[in-house]
Amino acid sequence: MKPVIGICADYSYELNGVYEGFGCGFEYQLAANDYVKAVEKAGGIPVIIPVFSDRNNVENIIDIIDGVVFAGGADIQPKYYGENIGENIGNIIPERDEQELQLARNIIENSKVPILGVCRGYQLLNVVCGGTLYQDLSQVQSELRNNNFINHSAKGSPKYNPVHEVNVNKKTKFYKIFNKEKLGVNSYHHQAIKDVADTFNVATVSPDGIVEAIEMKGDRFVLGVQWHPEMLGERNDEQLLIFKALVNACKEYKLANCAS
Repeated sequence: MKPVIGICADYSYELNGVYEGFGCGFEYQLAANDYVKAVEKAGGIPVIIPVFSDRNNVENIIDIIDGVVFAGGADIQPKYYGENIGENIGNIIPERDEQELQLARNIIENSKVPILGVCRGYQLLNVVCGGTLYQDLSQVQSELRNNNFINHSAKGSPKYNPVHEVNVNKKTKFYKIFNKEKLGVNSYHHQAIKDVADTFNVATVSPDGIVEAIEMKGDRFVLGVQWHPEMLGERNDEQLLIFKALVNACKEYKLANCAS
């Protein structure tokens, strides 16, 4: 059987224009179809993990999935990495923060379930392991005085369009996945990793010095990327290699569990 891969749902307090005949004030849980398609193309069975009302379900979900994708979305509350909310923080979803931090911690500490973090999910993996974030990339411009700073929030660019390159560390699992020293990536973020958690190695860096991918030290498959490979994969099959690597890791995890 194909591995079952959970995709963490986004949470919205209201979506204008959805089910207008029902009135207003509804809350929604949803996942971008790009994640679903990427997991399916890579050979996995995608299932959407909602934000649970019963937090005990967070502890039990690892018993029914073979892997998990922590997807993109709103900013993580700075209190989780020891800071107060700054003036440039974006939208925050407390319910999602609480669940996903709990879920990531539970998986990392109590299982070997493979993990892929994308954008917010990549930042979340760093935070749960003790790392920090830039609340806004304007901090990087002022702190580093970087004249070659890239616009990392290219909102006007199509989702499948690479807008800058990243340099790949040749000593990483990430390099083994792509077998390339440079990759073209899309970019839709205003935050980034500041201090990398000791748990992780840096896998890729953008030309202006922003950490763009991390991976857990050792043999475990716990990878995070700042860009959106699920979107790029619509027109660039190479970007689906990271999802294929996730699916392969999930297959190995599933076999090991069956054997035990």
